[in-house]
This record gives sequence, C-alpha cells and structure tokens, in this order.
Amino acid sequence: MRYYTYIRKRKNRGRQEWLARLIWEDETTNEGGEMCRSAESRSEAQRKLKSLEHKFLAGGKAVVEAQGMTIGALLEHCLKTRYYEPVYDGQGRKKGGVRSFKTVESHIKSIAAFFRSMKQGEGEEAKYVGGMKVRDINVASLRAFRKELLKDREIPTANRILSTLRAILNEAMVNDWIVVNPFAKARKGELITTADERERETILTAAEEQRLLEVCSIDSRRHLKALVVAALDTGARQGELFRLRWSDVDFEESVIHNLISYKGPTVQRRDAPMTMRLRDVLLDLKANRPKRWAFRLRRKSGLKPDDDLVFGVTTNVKDSWEAARKDAGLEHVRFHDLRHTAATRLAKKMQLVFVGHVLGHSDPKTTRRYVNKTRQTILDAAMIMDEWQQKESVQVNDGSTGELVH
Repeated sequence: MRYYTYIRKRKNRGRQEWLARLIWEDETTNEGGEMCRSAESRSEAQRKLKSLEHKFLAGGKAVVEAQGMTIGALLEHCLKTRYYEPVYDGQGRKKGGVRSFKTVESHIKSIAAFFRSMKQGEGEEAKYVGGMKVRDINVASLRAFRKELLKDREIPTANRILSTLRAILNEAMVNDWIVVNPFAKARKGELITTADERERETILTAAEEQRLLEVCSIDSRRHLKALVVAALDTGARQGELFRLRWSDVDFEESVIHNLISYKGPTVQRRDAPMTMRLRDVLLDLKANRPKRWAFRLRRKSGLKPDDDLVFGVTTNVKDSWEAARKDAGLEHVRFHDLRHTAATRLAKKMQLVFVGHVLGHSDPKTTRRYVNKTRQTILDAAMIMDEWQQKESVQVNDGSTGELVH
C-alpha cells in the first residue's frame, strides 16, 4: 500500500488555515482514500501530519478508515495482531497469541453474529466483514448484547464473552479508532456481573461417583470412563489429560509423566499419581481400544487422532459427557468438579502446599517452592487415593451414602 502526504494553505469561511493531508492507494485492489487535519499554523499542521503518518504506518488502512470502521474490520485486526494460536520458543515461553484461542474464537463468533458482521471465505482466507460501525456501539447496544447472550447462556459465559468484547474495544481505543470505550460509560456491574457468579462447591460423593462410572462402562464410553477416573484420581485438568500420551504413562513406577499445562508465563510440566484403579482402566484401554471411538479429531483434512494419545481425543468430550451425566442423574456436575473432588480428598491427609504441587497450581507462594520435591509426594498421593477407594467402596456396598463433608 502506497501513500503520500502534503500540506497546503486554504481559506475556510474567510479564515486562513493549513491543511495536512494523507492520501493512500492499495495497489492490489486499486482502492484508495484520504484523511485530512486542519491547523491554524504550518508548524501545527506538520505535527498533525506526522501523527497521522505514524498512525497510518502502524495501523494501515484501518486507521485511515477509522471513522467508518466496522466491527468486522476491528475483529479482523484483533485476530491478526492479538488473538491467534499461541507461539512458543524453545524454552516453552509464549511469544505471542493466546493460549485459549478456541475459546476466544467462539467469543468473537458470538460478537460478530450479534453485530451482524459476516464471515466470508474459507480456511485461513476467511475474514469478518461489515457489521455495525464501531463508533456507533454504545451502552444501549451492549445491554442488548448481554440480554441476547443470557437467553441461552449462563452468567459466567456471558461475562467472558463481554470481557472479550471489552478488550477488543480497548484495542480500538488504544489505536485512536474510538475516543472512549463504551464499557467505561456503563454503571459498575451493569454489564459484567461477576458478583452473580456463584462459587462452585460440587464435590462428588462415593455413591455419585459409582453411578457415573457405571454408565461409562459401555464399550463406546470406555475412553470416557478412563478419563473420569484419571480426573478423579490425579486432579488433572481436562486439557492436560487430552494431551496425555502413552509414552508418558509409566506403569512400572505408577506415575504419569509430563502433564502439560499452559497456565502461567511458560509451558509447565509435572508428574501425577497413578492409583491402582487408574492403572487398571488405562491398561484395559491400551489393550482393548474401543471398536468405535465416540469422538474423533474433527479436522477438515480428515486426519484421525494420534494413536499415541491416551484418550484419542484432542478437543472435548462434551456430547459424551453430557449423555453420561444425564444417564447418571448428575446434570449439575461439571467435568471440572472432578478436579475439585480430587483436591478435597487429598486435602484430608496432605498439606495444602503438597496438594497444590500434585494439582499443578502455579501460585509461587504455595507451590513453586516445592517443584523439586521428591517422588514420594507423588507416591503418597496415589496411596491416599487408593485408601479412599477401598474405604468408600465398602460403605457404598453396605448401603451407606459415603458422603464427604464439604
């Protein structure tokens, strides 16, 4: 894209003024445009022209067309410069992008749909175009967006999407494409209401756990059963389990190596305990791969999941999990509650700092000092889980509830 600038003197309603002008032309599309700034003196016009040129070089066409910028153009800018797949260096440090790209991408789709920004093209060439002008987005339109989100989404999800939109509008403000972010004009707590998000306190009882595992015993859910047991007995995050490879499962030492987490400034790796029942379900899964995986890696190329992946899935088990918890009568239970359950059980016999080490918490005040602790911490965690399983299985078989105090 080429451009040129000049300053000229003119009269405006009988008054002399100086005009700073920038003209640009896209050599590929033959599209062009211009932007002007008026000043009372030549020196002031020169300063304004330098500022205009600087913004143009930094933001290109988007800056020049800021007055008419659509939400589609703004979304495209953010996808290219901020919200893209994360890039890491050799030491696992993030160089750019966002770790939760898929989540942010779904947020952007919701934003584009409401503000009528259409997506054109396919694959990497697809881009958002058109839609409401950014300068026309106000508190009223944000209220309407929130109301639309809450029709089929929970408050926490609506808050996350609105937070993404707020960050996108902040990007426009930083680049001088809008004067003020409309979120700043809203009353406190009017749009993003974190106070309405209730803290999760769901911990599975032994009886609930047994019902859940029973409905996961069919062949098409064998991988889900192993996934549930792994979450309950290691406290690992869902994403960490999805990335788990057979080469990292040490059956001899009863330890799972290299659970990978992207929480924090770098890629973190840690080991996790392997209980006897987890060992059994993993051995069964390895020896008898399900005849029909309930989920496969959905790629346009048609490639199947990597055979070295323990659970054979890299995205999510949403449909399988929803069906299983419905069959078990546990619609209120989220998959992440399995991690909370593991933490509660471990905390009964382990110090919290060691629980944090097992779960991979990144708070430097509690866990980072214990990163180099001995293998015994991991083995102790497996013993605690095994003892809990033996004790609670007896109570369930005797007809008692086996409920945990929480």
